[in-house]
Amino acid sequence: MENKRLTRKQMWGFSVGTLGEYFVYFLFYNYFTYYLTDIVGIQAAVASTILSLAMIWDAVTDPVVGFVNDVSKKKWRRRAMMKKFFIPFCITFALCYIRPHLEVGPALYVYYGAVCLAFWLAYTCEQVPFYGLLPEVARHPDDRLTIRSIMAFIGNGGNLAVSLVPIIVELFLQLGFVESTSWSLTMGILGVIGGLGFLATVASTKGMEAPVSEETIQKSNLFSNYKEVIKTKGYIVSVLIYLFSTLFINLIFACIMYVGDSKLALPAWQLSLVSACYTFGGVFITPLIGVLDKKLGSHNAFKASVIVALAAYIIIGFIGFHGMGIMLVHGLLTAACFVLFTAYNYMMLYEAADIILLRTGEEKEGSVVALATFGYKIGAALSATTLGIALTIIGYDGTSQIHDPALMAKLDYLITFIPAILLVVILVLLFVYPVKNHMIAPLRDAKLAKEAGKEYSVKEIERLLK
Repeated sequence: MENKRLTRKQMWGFSVGTLGEYFVYFLFYNYFTYYLTDIVGIQAAVASTILSLAMIWDAVTDPVVGFVNDVSKKKWRRRAMMKKFFIPFCITFALCYIRPHLEVGPALYVYYGAVCLAFWLAYTCEQVPFYGLLPEVARHPDDRLTIRSIMAFIGNGGNLAVSLVPIIVELFLQLGFVESTSWSLTMGILGVIGGLGFLATVASTKGMEAPVSEETIQKSNLFSNYKEVIKTKGYIVSVLIYLFSTLFINLIFACIMYVGDSKLALPAWQLSLVSACYTFGGVFITPLIGVLDKKLGSHNAFKASVIVALAAYIIIGFIGFHGMGIMLVHGLLTAACFVLFTAYNYMMLYEAADIILLRTGEEKEGSVVALATFGYKIGAALSATTLGIALTIIGYDGTSQIHDPALMAKLDYLITFIPAILLVVILVLLFVYPVKNHMIAPLRDAKLAKEAGKEYSVKEIERLLK
């Protein structure tokens, strides 16, 4: 198989899909729980339960979608699946932010539960093939790293619109729309923009998808397929790192509106500025991904990032949140963690895919990504559950205009000390991860040689292939 290098145009064309992955992800996690509690009027415990159940369902569907994506010869292959689910993706996301004419009660809970299930299934049918497509169109590891950097730039650039949600909602309010309708219009428009990102990837990668051959396509069933993936050296550790990274990031994102609006009562423009730091701020860190990788190696760079973040969150925790300034600093820190952690997490997953290719001769990128996103969705579900429990404990009432300052101050722990504990867990897992820095180059060289049909040595990575 030819390891043809990609042009800059091809790399940017593929990476536009990040608008659908990052952008809509941030739209959902930054605002959905807040929307249910403060706009719809659903209790925090019920809102978090709805989101948690939807994420667990989504996690269960990930391995199935990944398997179908890998074994399909054409109909449900990566680009084909992304194209077919564009419209369901946009419609179901919009439905999550529509307030039906139902009283707060079981019928309303069922509605939001159902549309959440539908949306996250559609999201999976876009996200899993999108990431499975990356190692197919980018055969060379250096191209993959460059694409990850471009994806981080586009994703964080697109996320600037996420920070504008409070201002856009305010504009619709000034036009005479009621608050719930203003939210529906805002999210409906932005959801379509995100979906178009996935569609752009489909269009720009036409003819670039790896040809399906009987030699590399999976012949195993669903369970034996994932058994093969799970036993790959280091894979379970990388999935756990992804899970705890997601729990860490999502918990913070879900708290932004509660701290900024309910606790600090920031005006709309300040909320947008704060949100911009959490979502768009990572764009300034993107150039560091390649630099840190070359200077330290990706695994050491990951460890260094975690250690610096751990110290920073502890310091901010002792300072506390008393105004917009500290939220801006905290937002830039969190955005940096999101960009760096995501890039390094996916590099670890693609290492697992390369190990599988060398060991079995089969390409399982879709399965590798799908099972990892299973962990990622479980982490997201845990973050929603944690937030719901915390809001219930402090007696948070989204319909009330007045909140007890002493109780609201406890929200600080959710975005400082608890994330610090999660970072310690991530750091421990990084130290036990079996693929070390000195193995990355031999692994890459062996994979490239195998695809080119050349002879290669596995002496330095032999224990990874057992």
